[in-house]
Amino acid sequence: MLATFDLPGHVIGIIINLDLTDKVLDEVILEIEARFKQYDKLNVYLELEKGHEISFKALLKGIKFKYSNADLFATIAIVTDSSWFQNAVNVSDIFLNVEVRTYDVKDRLVALQWISV
Repeated sequence: MLATFDLPGHVIGIIINLDLTDKVLDEVILEIEARFKQYDKLNVYLELEKGHEISFKALLKGIKFKYSNADLFATIAIVTDSSWFQNAVNVSDIFLNVEVRTYDVKDRLVALQWISV
């Protein structure tokens, strides 16, 4: 299941409580694209709940989406206990002009505070 919540206007929160496949990522992308129409820059909080993983295909699709829309993102917080997902995000964002931070699920409140600015 995919749940979204709003923080300050320019921030969208997305919580995923199932494995993040490319089909689920398509739903995430639709939510984000809908918000692009409302704001010049968007902050995104994406949480993959404990015990769930991301497929490699979804990871590649997410990286492609992020790079092709980099000018529309201000900051991105990725919250997951999947260390390989965190490492992949950190490596893929080296050349991206968007501030991206990864957090463990236990640190979700810190991530929410950071993304809400």
